[in-house]
Amino acid sequence: MKPIKLIACDMDGTLLDDQKRISTDNIEAINKLKARGIYFVIATGRHDSMVKGYLDTLGLEMPVISCNGAMVREPFSNHLFSSIPLQTEQVFEVILACKSLGADYHIYGRDVIYGETLTSRMFYYNERNKTLPERDKIKLFVSKDYRNYVKENTGELYKILIIPSSQNDFIPIKEKIFKATGLHAFQSDAALLDVAQKGITKAHAIQNLCRELKISQEETAAIGDQLNDLDMIEYAGIGIAMNNAVQPIKEAAQNITKKNNNQSGVAEAIHMLLALK
Repeated sequence: MKPIKLIACDMDGTLLDDQKRISTDNIEAINKLKARGIYFVIATGRHDSMVKGYLDTLGLEMPVISCNGAMVREPFSNHLFSSIPLQTEQVFEVILACKSLGADYHIYGRDVIYGETLTSRMFYYNERNKTLPERDKIKLFVSKDYRNYVKENTGELYKILIIPSSQNDFIPIKEKIFKATGLHAFQSDAALLDVAQKGITKAHAIQNLCRELKISQEETAAIGDQLNDLDMIEYAGIGIAMNNAVQPIKEAAQNITKKNNNQSGVAEAIHMLLALK
């Protein structure tokens, strides 16, 4: 077994506890990785502008895999490693599917998150901005005129976050989007669906980043909990599921932590990896 040189880690439900904090144990474990020259890469469905404060806390200057792999960027320098946007017509079809089933949606662009109204996650992002320093704030754009917004930002829209009004709408929304666009919608949280370009996953982004860093697949590990982590858990040399992970993640992983995200499960996973010979 080759030594691990890069660990990709999900955020919500994994690195963060339920109050969206990074525990002291997790910080200390990540510092041990840094001391040994092992890369710790955040791989999230979030927009990378939402990660800056956490990077400061961890003292990391690594690129972030965001929008489930559709964008890889160093968020402070804005150096873009890779990006694969949605096509304009695909975005329109997804919006129409959402409207037909009464689902709210937000669009993640290169630098801005768009919503028709300040509801759902847009409301949360706006409230969060009130307590953040200027450089960590998320740029939001609210307008009912979604057609002009999409057309003006062609080539820079990477993910659509869908908030169904009911759990019963998950399957109809997935089916409607796939039929209209060929895109797959998948769960990133118990109440959320993510839509990105076909074939784009966290695993795809890890593969591209490792190619640039000259790291082999066998030298990688991944830690996650939700279905949008499945591809990277399967791809990594060692996949680790959190104790609180959904069942498909646990089945795909080689190891499962005894602790959950509220008990510093990531620190447990890191110590597990550091102990491997």
